Amino acid sequence: MTADTYDDDVALRAYVLQHFPHLMTPLERRVTEYSAPIVGDSDHPKILKLHEYLEERDGHVDDADVLTAFQDPHEDRVANAVDRVLETRRDDLIENRCSQCQRLVRTPVAKQCLWCGYDWH
Repeated sequence: MTADTYDDDVALRAYVLQHFPHLMTPLERRVTEYSAPIVGDSDHPKILKLHEYLEERDGHVDDADVLTAFQDPHEDRVANAVDRVLETRRDDLIENRCSQCQRLVRTPVAKQCLWCGYDWH
């Protein structure tokens, strides 16, 4: 996306996905972060180690729920998770917007707009 093609909805969705995965449920994180299901009955030791890490990081996520969620395409899983965050956790988002052009800046703590160049350091 460039300054000429900026779309606030697209930018907001990418911003939520990048900076606010902690607002997603453990299942949503599991099925949006990975392109293949990470389940505990894998025969591959690296997958099992990753599964253990995710269980420790996020808490238990039922393997059947993960496999069911993976019936949908990745784009749909991401869209559903971001939609839910925007609908139910919008007040928890830090929408860092440029005071000049009102576009979302790169990160929640950024102090310069990459769209219009305004700097508030």
